[in-house]
Amino acid sequence: MDRAPDLHYPLHLVPGDDEFTFPPAEGVHPHCQSDTWFLAGELTGTTSGRRFAFLTIFNQNRPGGDLVADFHTMALFDLDHATYGTFTDYDMPPKNMAPGTVHKMSAATGHLEMSFDSRAGQSLWTARRGADGELVPFCYDVTLAGLDQADTAMELRLQVSPTRAPIPVGAATYNGRFSCLAQPETFSYFQTGMAMTGTLKWGNVIEEVSGTSGHIDRQWFPLPAGGGGTGGDPRAISYEWRTIHLDNGTDVVAWRQFDRRDRNSPRPFTGATVAYAAPDRAPECVEDIEVRTESYVRWPESVRQLMRPPVSARYMPDRHTLTSETLDLEISGVPLVAAPAHTLPVEYMEGPFLFEGTMRGEPVRGFGISERSLALYRDWELVDVLATTHLAALADTLRPLIADGRRVDALDQLRRADPGEHAQLVDDLAAALSVNG
Repeated sequence: MDRAPDLHYPLHLVPGDDEFTFPPAEGVHPHCQSDTWFLAGELTGTTSGRRFAFLTIFNQNRPGGDLVADFHTMALFDLDHATYGTFTDYDMPPKNMAPGTVHKMSAATGHLEMSFDSRAGQSLWTARRGADGELVPFCYDVTLAGLDQADTAMELRLQVSPTRAPIPVGAATYNGRFSCLAQPETFSYFQTGMAMTGTLKWGNVIEEVSGTSGHIDRQWFPLPAGGGGTGGDPRAISYEWRTIHLDNGTDVVAWRQFDRRDRNSPRPFTGATVAYAAPDRAPECVEDIEVRTESYVRWPESVRQLMRPPVSARYMPDRHTLTSETLDLEISGVPLVAAPAHTLPVEYMEGPFLFEGTMRGEPVRGFGISERSLALYRDWELVDVLATTHLAALADTLRPLIADGRRVDALDQLRRADPGEHAQLVDDLAAALSVNG
């Protein structure tokens, strides 16, 4: 597979910052307590034309520097039938503290070479080596093993070669160092322009596949990612992350963070890193990204988190429109698979979207991956969900009542409404008002 001719090792992505020297940046960082590797993309059957997507997460955590708290996720999406399979396996205390325990995940320092031994089999993501045994810059071999919700075997084997150089989050404005999940300085880069070929197996489906819309996403955190910056509360900060591959050659990686302790107020860094197809055009950081959520989806209760949820009824952002005046961009995102929930430690949806709209006056469309952990369940949050339905006028009536603490009156107004197709949402809001009242 072809790769960008200017990609080489060593690569000093951010001059003067050893955190972003490659290949070590691709490996584990012993001075940090959390390391996360993401890979996701769109694939097409080379013979059948059948459309798929996939994602994987390898997460290594060392709380306090010595505890092992790792997990691995893989998921396949059948875009033609709007279905998905997801699998997560954990290596967590206290179970893994027993004498003689063999830990499931291994990861190398200095270069990318890791594995996770789950009950579905071994998943691998390794840097490729040439015939001389030397690393081939930015080329990877990936094997993912999982079991879907019906215990059907899933397997994906890919050769992956990015055709664009890695980019630090925030481009030259932040150079990959930014506030993430309330940790003042975390490290992150991403890479797009993926060339991917391999074999997908899912039950009795076996397809040779290839694709070019995909991304690698890396973060490493000084403290544990889940609650390390919030005194141990893994739900205190929520986020949305989108990676969008537009057909004009532009990749938009948009990141938004919310403080759940302060009525979901935006937190820095909230913005987008934008990469262009033209090799002589530098990536840029724009911080005027706005998102208008146009619908929400209820969390499927069959998908459980590692950490007990506050309530069963939770709603996640779904259809939306993203705008930026700087980019002269307005695109709307529609999910290609409904409610792609995964069994991560807290609420987490990630799945494929179709984006369409305009950029600088020209029509654009493209494949994207939308990731979000913002789970709404408090009464005033569910009113925001209600506002995206035909009951928007009722939502306007309820807001001041709830703000004034008049929840009994709000509940009375709600019970008079005709919920139509949104009876479940109205019941969930009534339950939230009753608890808070």
